[in-house]
Order: sequence, then structure tokens, then C-alpha cells
Amino acid sequence: MEYRRLGRTGIRVSALSLGTATLGSRWGPRWSMAPAEADALIDTALERGINLFDTANAYNDGESEEWLGRALKRRSARDRVVLSTKFGYRTDQRDVNSGGCSRRAMTAAVENSLSRLDTDYVDLYYVHLWDRVTSIEETLETATDLIAQGKIRYLGLSNVPGWYLGYADGLCAGRGLPPIAAVQLNYNLLTRSLEHEYLSYAEHGGTGLVSWGPLAGGLLTGRYRVDSRRRRLEGAGRLTEGILGATVSPFQDIVHRTLARLGQLSEQTGESPARMALAWLLRNPRLTSVTLGVSSRAQLLDNLEAANTEFPDGVMASLDEVSAPSTPHPYDFLAQEFQDLVHGTPAGDPGKDGQAPMNQQRTN
Repeated sequence: MEYRRLGRTGIRVSALSLGTATLGSRWGPRWSMAPAEADALIDTALERGINLFDTANAYNDGESEEWLGRALKRRSARDRVVLSTKFGYRTDQRDVNSGGCSRRAMTAAVENSLSRLDTDYVDLYYVHLWDRVTSIEETLETATDLIAQGKIRYLGLSNVPGWYLGYADGLCAGRGLPPIAAVQLNYNLLTRSLEHEYLSYAEHGGTGLVSWGPLAGGLLTGRYRVDSRRRRLEGAGRLTEGILGATVSPFQDIVHRTLARLGQLSEQTGESPARMALAWLLRNPRLTSVTLGVSSRAQLLDNLEAANTEFPDGVMASLDEVSAPSTPHPYDFLAQEFQDLVHGTPAGDPGKDGQAPMNQQRTN
């Protein structure tokens, strides 16, 4: 297992981490497993070098935290793993304040999570999503208090826009608050929007970048057949049973092209589409960890092989090219044609009469 530094912190986490939303029995068969299966899953993860385990107070209505905490305690593994959990979703329909990012909600949520996890502290505590109401200042100040109390070690953000992360980091620096340790976002071959902002932010700002949904809810496994003409998705799984579907529409042209290329390369290499999709993510050095979401030990073992499988550069480049998203404004101004206006046209590529080409002379 490869280990990578988590942002600006001094801790190292496994390049492949385990998401534990399926630990529990309250979300139905597609998101649940038996206790014995859950134990086998945790055992395998630990044996194969995974040291970052991710959960949330909302997963399986809290049962995920309970099962994970029990499994780690049984193996005396708590102090050798990095444990992350999240808060933000409403957990009690009778209490309008049981969700959100307020001091009240955050303080209550961490106490409940510590109890379910049967631990004294959480290594990485994520804001699961911003509630669009609570000020960033209130959340950061509460996190600072929780860090001082020893209940959490680091604060992370999940599913937030780029400006929120940037503003939070600026407040932390300006007020001497603990910095944001990591941001967790959806990232895979079919969802690459974070590349416009977060990859460069992670590189220059030092925030750890953790991905979730690496197989796009199963779309990248080859399990489903997409009929774009009739807008039908065929195959057995969560996506066809209406259970927390994919975060991307399977009927987009770019999805069709990417899945077709993935299938072709799978036939050429003899490797599964899932392993290639995971390997594509792992080759990105700016990505701290890829969070695997599996429903069985067999799936985990198969996913782990992606870290041990070497693919030719041409295969990975082909996937990169076919799935590349369009570049929205203002990120188009980072393209080479505009950078040439700053740094000069590369040698050997002058425009007519030594001037930059007309399409490079536009500056607004």
C-alpha cells in the first residue's frame, strides 16, 4: 500500500481508503451487510494496509459508526488508523436543529459520533455539506474549540464549492485558526469538474484532496448497459433500483464515449473496467486518497488490485483524453494560448510575421 501525506498535516494515509456507508442494516439490502461480512471487510482492509476509514453520522442511520467503532476496538486497531466521520445532514426528523453546520448541531453531532464510534477523538471531522445558512466563521470557531478539547484532531470540508474552501482557509490564516486539513469531493472518470479548481488549490494551498464515488455508483464497472437512444439503464444494481443513484446522468455524450472507450481498453488489456478507472485516479499525485465504497469483501479485494496493476501510459492517456471535460470560463484563460501572451510564444511556434496568432491576441 502506498501512503500519502494528508495535506499540510504530518500524518500519512493510505492511497486507497475504505468508505463504510454499507456497514449497517438500516438502508436496505443494496446498502447493507451482515455483521460477519462487515467484520471480514474491516479485517481485509487492515491486512491490506488501509489505514484511513471514512464514515458519517448519517450512514445507515448511525449504525455505520457503531459497527466500525466496534470492529476497530475488537482488533485494538483504533490508535493505528486515521478515522474520519462527517456531520451536516438532519439525523432526527423531530428536531429541526439536528442538521446543519451551526455550533449547536456540530457540538451535538460530534458527541453522538464519539459515543457510537466508542472513541475519545476523531482524527478528521468533515462538514458533510454546507447548509447555506450558517456562517463559515461559526463553524470554524466551533471546530477550533473541539480541537482544543481533544475531540477532533483536524477539520475537513466535503461537497463544498471552491469559494467556500478558499474563504475558510483565508479566515483560518487571518485569525490564527487551525487550517482546513482536507476536502472530500466526488471524483472519477465521469465527474471531473473539480479539476478546474481543487487540483490546483490542493497543489498550491496544501489542502489534502480525498475523493469519493470513484466508480460513479457502478457506472464504471461495466455492470450496466446504457441505452442513450431510449434513455434506459439496464443491469442489476443500485442505479436501476432507484437507490441513491449516480451523481452524473448516464445519458450524456461524454459518458457514452467514456464507457465505450473503457470497454474497448478492457478487452485489449484483459483488465476490468473498474480496475482501470481506479488506476486512473491513483496515478494522480495531487489526490491524497481514493475512498472505496464496496458492499462485500470480494469487491474490496478486486478494487485493491488496481493499486498493484500496471497499465501502459497510452491506456491511461486514452482514458484521460476521452473523458476530458469542457473548460468553463474563466479557466480557459489558463490555457497555453493565453499563457503565451504572458510568457511569450514558445520557440518555433510564431504567428505570421513573428506575431502571436490572432486567436492568441484576444485579451478579454
